[in-house]
Amino acid sequence: MVKDVIRRFRIYIIRMKTRHYSALSLSNLSVIVAPHPDDEVFGCCGLMQRLIAQGKQVELIIMTGGGKSHAGCCDIDESELIRQRRQLTIRAAKEYGLSQEYIHFLDYPDGGVLESDSQTDKLSSLIHKIVDGQNDVSVFYPHKNGEGWSDHVTTSNIVSHLFDKICPNAKQYEYCVWFWFYNCWKIDWKQACLVRMNKKEHAVKLKAIDVYIEPKAPCGKPWSGVLPPVFLWANKWDKELYFRVK
Repeated sequence: MVKDVIRRFRIYIIRMKTRHYSALSLSNLSVIVAPHPDDEVFGCCGLMQRLIAQGKQVELIIMTGGGKSHAGCCDIDESELIRQRRQLTIRAAKEYGLSQEYIHFLDYPDGGVLESDSQTDKLSSLIHKIVDGQNDVSVFYPHKNGEGWSDHVTTSNIVSHLFDKICPNAKQYEYCVWFWFYNCWKIDWKQACLVRMNKKEHAVKLKAIDVYIEPKAPCGKPWSGVLPPVFLWANKWDKELYFRVK
């Protein structure tokens, strides 16, 4: 209870601080990299809607299948969890207007994303293919200091290193998911920028979130696992916070 009060207080402070921050500039090609199915919606749904509406290209890469979301809960097969969660990704994407052809599923292990994994070679090849011939590129990955989960931090490190090599002129941004839940105060405010959603964009984001959190597995819990109320409240804000890294 006390921790949740502290979390909400921190979130209010951050929201107040960001009121006058500049809008995020949009590139012709944006690559969104999510550690698990649902991170892209919590962190970037408003951004993706804005990009698609303006005719920009969006490519979504999901690193893991999220197969550990019911670890310690029930005996549902991990492959079934992955299948269901990927279907939810496709359903959520329909809500905000991203075609399935622009969604790329990788097979890093949930809870065990490592740069040394053979999937990194696959990711490297995919990035090469996506950015080939493009000269106005942005990439978005989770906040390195504030996300807490190892998969999120490692995803950011892998993606930033690959883009440094493959597409060094790309603009790199961090987005916020678990940043809102963890007590991170190491924040580079000079690099902060916002996507301010209009009412329609915000409503679509809420629908896309519901696509992930409402469907239930046989055990009665959401396929994506049970998420803390403070986390959900924070991520249902009508703005999205980003930090320019490069």
